Amino acid sequence: MSTALLKKLRRQHPELQDLGPRSQDIEKVLNAAGAMLDALTPVRNNASLAHPNKELLGRDEAQLVVNAGRTLLMYLDRKVGAA
Repeated sequence: MSTALLKKLRRQHPELQDLGPRSQDIEKVLNAAGAMLDALTPVRNNASLAHPNKELLGRDEAQLVVNAGRTLLMYLDRKVGAA
C-alpha cells in the first residue's frame, strides 16, 4: 500500500469519515501511519527477501517492520472490509 492510496482511502471511504470522539488524535495516528508506509517501502525493497539483497534486517527489526505494517492493515480491514 502506498501513502497516496492511504490518503485516498481516508478522503473517500465512508467508513473512514467518522473517526469517533477522539478523531483529531486518530487523524494524527493515521498521518503517522502514512509516514510509516514511506519508511516501510525501502526496507522491504532493500533489506528483505522480497528482492535479492546482500544485507537483511535483523530478526527484531524485521519483526518491528512486519508488525507495523500488519497493524495498519488490520485496522483498515476492520474499518473498510466490513463495508
